[in-house]
Amino acid sequence: MWNVLPPSRLAAAVVLALAAGGCGLGAPQRPPAPRDALPVTTVGPGGRPYAPSRGRVPLHDSFERLDLGTGRRWGWRSAAYPDCTTNRKNFKLDSLSRAALSTASGRLAVTASPLPGGRWRTGLLSTGDSCGSGGDGFEVRTGDVITTRVRLPSARYGAWPGIWTWRQGGNEVDVFEWHSDRPNTLEFANHVKDSACFCASPLVRRGAWLDIAVRLGARKVTWYLGRPPGPLRAVHSDRKGVGAHFHAHLVIGMSVDDGTLHFRPDRAAPFTFEVASITVRRPGVSGRAEAGEPAGRRR
Repeated sequence: MWNVLPPSRLAAAVVLALAAGGCGLGAPQRPPAPRDALPVTTVGPGGRPYAPSRGRVPLHDSFERLDLGTGRRWGWRSAAYPDCTTNRKNFKLDSLSRAALSTASGRLAVTASPLPGGRWRTGLLSTGDSCGSGGDGFEVRTGDVITTRVRLPSARYGAWPGIWTWRQGGNEVDVFEWHSDRPNTLEFANHVKDSACFCASPLVRRGAWLDIAVRLGARKVTWYLGRPPGPLRAVHSDRKGVGAHFHAHLVIGMSVDDGTLHFRPDRAAPFTFEVASITVRRPGVSGRAEAGEPAGRRR
């Protein structure tokens, strides 16, 4: 989620923050484009279809209930945030809370709501590195495929949902990020090897259900996209990969933009990001060759 910024991006962000100034509710002023923003690539439906890997499924959650807290699958805070619950330096109005998380509808709902003082109560799930809030420590690793079905928020501005990996200050690969002021564009990023794509698609829009998958290859990371019930097809491959020794926790969440790089919310009304399921598939390769790490680290 752009939690660790390279110096060039950080310097540009500071300039943008000074230029943009404060922005309250009401008609938002469009912030200038980030100086290091990637060009938007329009992707079509013609990529190769996603074929599930043979092997086992070490993680699957369809969110019939919220498996949250100490000794459970998920924690609700993250060490990716400086104080575990807020992250203003990375352009977020977030104040993480368990109360923002619900599975009452039979799927995970992360709802952002305004708080006094300009912050927004919102939510996050993490399998580990969660500031003691829970999580079973599960880690994805090289060769895994992460597949998820999500519904993007309907908000015009301010919504910033995403699913990514995180461990000990880095090891970040973004399954996707989305900002509601760029409603047709998903952001795919491999921060391990510094590659990214702003990928626009006619499938992507506010309120849409999407199927998204990412294959964490040692030499290339490949992203797949589809709209249920249609098939997933490859839309981007970075030709860099994550290396043989990659492993990291899973994070699901929705941030709220602060108006520096993207519009902040234009009205004080809650908005929701939904996740119907998330699955990790692990190819059936025995021994240590697949991940390049000691067997005791595998979960």
